[in-house]
Amino acid sequence: MTTSIISIPDYFGIHADSPDVTAEVMAAAMDFLPLVNDLLQVCIDGGVVLEINPRTKTYIAGETYGGFRPQSCPQGAPASSHKVGRGVDIYDPENELDGFLMLHQKLLKDRELFIEAPESTPRWTHITDRPPMSGKTVFNP
Repeated sequence: MTTSIISIPDYFGIHADSPDVTAEVMAAAMDFLPLVNDLLQVCIDGGVVLEINPRTKTYIAGETYGGFRPQSCPQGAPASSHKVGRGVDIYDPENELDGFLMLHQKLLKDRELFIEAPESTPRWTHITDRPPMSGKTVFNP
């Protein structure tokens, strides 16, 4: 695998001390993030330029809820991928990552990763390892 483009501290961010960061959530994130990091490294090697989000100072999108989301977060259902350590939003202000992944969906399939449709994620790319109900690699939320 690759270096940590998205580290565990990046992923949990300001929510690292939340009681919602259970052993199960931590284990899920530790399984999920290496897949994401490997995918992102291949995208970088393919010419994608990832940008640091000026708000989070990481590659994670948003202000506070692009990585892990505690149960008190108003975004997402209680079992959403972000709340169980299996979803992340990557900062993608020019939709370059989304565009690359749409052209190279095999990269996602090979890692058993899924993204929300780019038209649903302007300026970020949502990645998860939880298959959507449709089973499609690119799905609409």
